[in-house]
This record gives sequence, structure tokens and C-alpha cells, in this order.
Amino acid sequence: MSQRILAIDFGDKRTGLAIADTDTRLASPFTVLENLKEPQLVAEIKRIVEEERIDVLICGMPFNMDGTPSPRVRLTQKIIALIETATGRKVIPVDERLSTYAAESRIAGQYTRMQKRRRIDAIAAAQILADYLAAGDRTNGGSTVA
Repeated sequence: MSQRILAIDFGDKRTGLAIADTDTRLASPFTVLENLKEPQLVAEIKRIVEEERIDVLICGMPFNMDGTPSPRVRLTQKIIALIETATGRKVIPVDERLSTYAAESRIAGQYTRMQKRRRIDAIAAAQILADYLAAGDRTNGGSTVA
């Protein structure tokens, strides 16, 4: 049975979202939420989860390159807890190291700096989601990710 997955890439000013389903396994940038305070951000994510019929939520965890937690991990964990309470769904943390770098590499030369700023967070969320789906193939023998 197909499941819809929402990936969340938190940032200071912008939060990128991407969606995939387990049938197509294609991660697509969905939207960028800009300049929202925590309650507004959580409410908007809850609305998207309901409207898009999301089954699984994942969230990029900002680890340092050496694998240690970055200073943003605690804030990310707090927001994850708020989303879990609001949606009634568990949020799966996923290592996001190099996701923004990979996203920037994918769109290099395609957009102006301003256009890139508006898209990069959703593209980074799609990269996190693609990595999650790929890891599911390795850890679940190709079965759907849940």
C-alpha cells in the first residue's frame, strides 16, 4: 500500500518541504514556508499533512560533518515534538548533512540568486527525502518505508 511522505528541512527563516510516495519513490520539492513563528509553522505543517494526506513525516537533523549534534539539534527536536503533538504522528529524524550542498549543486546555474534562495530549502528537503527513500531500500530489502 502506498504511503505519502513529507520531508521537513528547518531553517532560521525558511522551512523547506518535499513530498514523495512509496509507489513512485520520487521526492519532489513541495513548498517553502517563510518567516513563520513556531506556532504558525506547526499549524501550517499540520494543515499540509491533512490536505496532502501525509502518512509519514521525516525531518532533517542538523549534524556537524563529524557526526556530532550541531547547536540547532535541540531547536529541531523541540519543533519535532510540537509537530508530533499537533499531528498525532511520529516524526522520523534523518541525517541532513550535505543536503543543502547537494541541492545547490543540482540547481547551479539555473536560477538567479533570489530565485535560488526561494527554492533551495524545498530542494534540500527533497534531497533529504531521496536519501531517506534510498536508505529504506538498503535497510528494508526494497520494501516500502514506514
